[in-house]
Amino acid sequence: MSRALVRRLKLTTIHDISNAWAGLGSALSSICKQTRKPASLWATIAVTTYLLCISVLHVTSSTLIQFQTFNSSMTTNVFTTLGWVDIPSSANLPAIAASLPVISRFPGLVPAGISNNTVYDTVQMSSVVGRATVNATTVISSCGLLPNVTYSRDGGVADASLGNGKSVAMVVSSPWVDQIRVIPTYVGNASQGYVPLGVMLTVSTSLEIKPSVQKEVAVPTIWEWPSLNQNSTIDVYFVQCSLSTNNTTVVIDMQTNTPENPMPVPQLSTQWEETLQWTSTNWSQNIGFILSVAGDSGYPFMDGSGYTSEPSIVDEYIMSLVGLNLSAQYLQCAQGEPPISNFTLSLDKLEAAIAQTVAQLTWIAGRIDGGIQPDEGMVLADEEVIALRLNITHLPLLFATSASVIMLGLALHTTRAFHTSHNSQASISDIGVLQLLWLGYHSASIHDALQTVEHPTEASLRRAGMIDVCFASTTSREEEPSMRSLIDSRAVDHDP
Repeated sequence: MSRALVRRLKLTTIHDISNAWAGLGSALSSICKQTRKPASLWATIAVTTYLLCISVLHVTSSTLIQFQTFNSSMTTNVFTTLGWVDIPSSANLPAIAASLPVISRFPGLVPAGISNNTVYDTVQMSSVVGRATVNATTVISSCGLLPNVTYSRDGGVADASLGNGKSVAMVVSSPWVDQIRVIPTYVGNASQGYVPLGVMLTVSTSLEIKPSVQKEVAVPTIWEWPSLNQNSTIDVYFVQCSLSTNNTTVVIDMQTNTPENPMPVPQLSTQWEETLQWTSTNWSQNIGFILSVAGDSGYPFMDGSGYTSEPSIVDEYIMSLVGLNLSAQYLQCAQGEPPISNFTLSLDKLEAAIAQTVAQLTWIAGRIDGGIQPDEGMVLADEEVIALRLNITHLPLLFATSASVIMLGLALHTTRAFHTSHNSQASISDIGVLQLLWLGYHSASIHDALQTVEHPTEASLRRAGMIDVCFASTTSREEEPSMRSLIDSRAVDHDP
């Protein structure tokens, strides 16, 4: 605008340029006015383009440079609590076994460290975001039917010969139909003594086995019903389950201590078979002893003769894992209904239930008061950290660069930066109300040009302002003429 004031231009041109600089809307309005009275078309287009480029810069500047968050990982050492503990015979066995029903009834109470039949280590820092590869131990159970068992209900014992001078002695309580019981079992002979064998079960459900095999493994028991004047026969199977472990690793989330992927289920057996191969370790002996000495469930089963048999809380838990409901059986027995089996137990379900029970016992032993204090370890973990990255978007950058170049060119052109006379300056610095009043007072030519306008409309004033004016003054040491004579000498009267 300062450059326009020191150049010889039409008064209407200066008016249009001044209005155009008021804003983009005023600039567009000034262009429209050029269609009726052309005075400064290219100048107003230049101002409009300059203001439009400013708008482009205003829009693109917010999206030109962005800080984007991204996840980065770093390796760090974290402390872990070992999940696997060896349960000794001196452990708090009743408390450990009594905690199993809590897990089945309130699964939400089970924290990290166990998944089905797998026990794994957990990290001690839950505030760290990332993943850690920890050790895991999977319990595997392999079950088989014990043949040629001799059982005495009155004595509550059963035995079977192994054929190598040793025999298996079991303490058995005759079960109700469709039940699974863990029984104390010992192996040895009279001269060398007996030692605990491991996990031995009595199963009174139906099994999918061949009739020839059933004759060798099924032990019929009598359940008396004097009120019905009849006795019911319940086939009981003696099942021995050997235990083993498989050590592996699992990737867990360090904040939740839960595995990222489901634990793989080992290949389980599908067909019932006889077994005389006994594999027993100190660990499996302790596990079998814990399972067999658990407290009573509170559901006593009594037949007509007064014989009472009550499953344990461990029996109830194992039955719940395979789909049997002990409380429903108790109501059936209390109402005097005959013991008729309506459940067929598959081998894979039983093995999975035993493995899961042993894994949860191991986990409980390392967590409850009076149990076993687990050891600590350390692993390398991938800690995720949130970092910032500076992103420059190319399309907004292209628009911003183009707008800046156009603005620079327009600025150099309109101000004539390379041809400006440094000894000239405008008599007024802007076209405002006060400046216009001052000009009207000091310039007779402007006064004469505008005094003929009867109606001060925009169109009338623009037509009257088509006179050449220049508001420049020369700054030098020479004597300067008066402002009125300077303006009038450089003004050209309007032609009628």
